[in-house]
Amino acid sequence: MQKAIELARLVGKDFHKNWEEQLEEYNLTGIFSSVYNTAETLEDKNKIICYIIHAYNPDSFWLDMNKDRTDNKIKILNSLDADTKSELYQNIINGKYESVNISIFSFLEELKDWRWRSIFDLLEYASRMSRFAAMETSDEKEYEKIAKDGAVQKYTEEVSIETITKVNKEKGNLIHQSIAAREKADMLLSQIRKEFAVTDDAVQQDFNFSFTETAKKRDILSWREFIKEIKLKKLTA
Repeated sequence: MQKAIELARLVGKDFHKNWEEQLEEYNLTGIFSSVYNTAETLEDKNKIICYIIHAYNPDSFWLDMNKDRTDNKIKILNSLDADTKSELYQNIINGKYESVNISIFSFLEELKDWRWRSIFDLLEYASRMSRFAAMETSDEKEYEKIAKDGAVQKYTEEVSIETITKVNKEKGNLIHQSIAAREKADMLLSQIRKEFAVTDDAVQQDFNFSFTETAKKRDILSWREFIKEIKLKKLTA
């Protein structure tokens, strides 16, 4: 996301300045509101925002998949003149600052484009067509009728060969539609894996899940449950 890189460069010129107006102009206020609502100094808030952008943006020149992730994060923070040995930045490096994590997840959601939703829709469509095609075709159909005395009687009626042939032909079409949808989804998934490889690597190492694989999930906008799980694990560790 180039607009985020531009914002980070702008904020980096003066960490003591309030950049909320510029955040609004770049339509990124909501994403970093969790950071701005902390009790940290304005200087640290600005540094944290720049850190998030540089540490997860696929367009960031700081990300290096061949380097140790912790070293990579420390290098980014050092470039922002942050005190990496302080409790604040140690918590950020180790993923223990919940408010920062919330903004990280919000930023990741902002990185997603139309392909995430399309992948999910295509896979859902493919699954639905596959289920329809798997339904059994009986050579008889059964129905019920209520007799004059009120008793329910079951009747069966043979289904013609022509009908069975037609149904099976439609099933074949459904299978082809399912395969075509999956192929399109795989193509889009392959695209985003290439374009977001460094982001995928960063998220996998920091939070133990694949960023691009979230395209396969229905609720692509909610990280609340995941945040709760992280918090619970840290409390019980």
